[in-house]
Order: sequence, then C-alpha cells, then structure tokens
Amino acid sequence: MTNMENADQLLTFTQVAVAVAGFAGIIGTFQFKEGEKIRRGDVVGLALVVNTGLMSAFYSTLPLLLSNFGISDQVVWAISSGMTCVIYTYFGIDIAIRLKDLKSYKRFNKLTIYVLFLVALAVIVINALNACNVIFKREFWPYHISLIYSLGLVCYMFSRLLLRPIWRVLRKQEVEGSSDAAP
Repeated sequence: MTNMENADQLLTFTQVAVAVAGFAGIIGTFQFKEGEKIRRGDVVGLALVVNTGLMSAFYSTLPLLLSNFGISDQVVWAISSGMTCVIYTYFGIDIAIRLKDLKSYKRFNKLTIYVLFLVALAVIVINALNACNVIFKREFWPYHISLIYSLGLVCYMFSRLLLRPIWRVLRKQEVEGSSDAAP
C-alpha cells in the first residue's frame, strides 16, 4: 500500500466493525429471551448487524492481506472491489428474501429499506467499475465508500436493535396510562 493513512483507516474500520458486531451479539442474547415474542424485523436487523459487521471486518483487512503478498495497489483495489461486489450482491439478495415476509405498515420504514437497497446498489456499481478499471482507476476511495456504507448501515441497525424495544415498552406504558411514561 502506498499510503499508510489507508492502512490506518482500514484497521480502524476493522476495530469498529468487530466491536459493534460483538455488542450486537450480547444485546441480542439478552433481548430475545425464551418465551418472548420475536419479530422478523428484529431478527433480520440483528443478523444484518452481526453478518455485515463481521463482513466489514474481513473486507477492511483484505487489502492489507493482499498487499502483504507484494500485489500492486491497483490489483489490490481491483480484487477488493470485485469481491465487495460479490458479497454485497449475496447479502442484498439474502436480506431481500428475509424481508419478503416482513409486514411493515409504516411508510418511513419501507422508504428507509428502499433507500438502503438503492445506496447498496450504487456501491456495487461503483466498485464494479473500479474493479474493471472503468471511470475509476482501481483506486482506494470507491472501496472506501463500500466500507463506510457497510459500517454506517451496521451502526444504524445497531441503534435500532438497541432502542426499538425500549420505545415499544414506552409506547405500551403510554397506552396503558402508566405514570412512569410521563415526559
């Protein structure tokens, strides 16, 4: 790698991804207790945080691994971008299949899902162009965008995983007229 700054960024991505995936696993373990109602959206969200977090950790170390074999930077970014396209496509299809039976009646939730899929598609296209040396010249930043998106997605889903059950309890208390739910 010609730029040590890239290596530092990649290692930071790795640390953040592993930390968030680990915390999500801990939260998921305590949140979904036996006998409680589990919602499909929550399970898909947890799977997305853990799988995408671990995928991000792997993909942020992949260029470092390749560069250790003396592969040129352009080839490193071409291989990394190409593999990103494959894994994003796989996870996109997997998530779409799992969300197929999700019943969300909130327009905002549906819009959010569509926007996230459209951004993921744009990331795939940008990385495919980078891998093929079209428009982009097999460089770091298109690959960097894919890591930023995946970590942003992981952090967004992590916050939902953490906060949605709390909001559900609060809404239930408000409906029941509990004095603890006062502002």
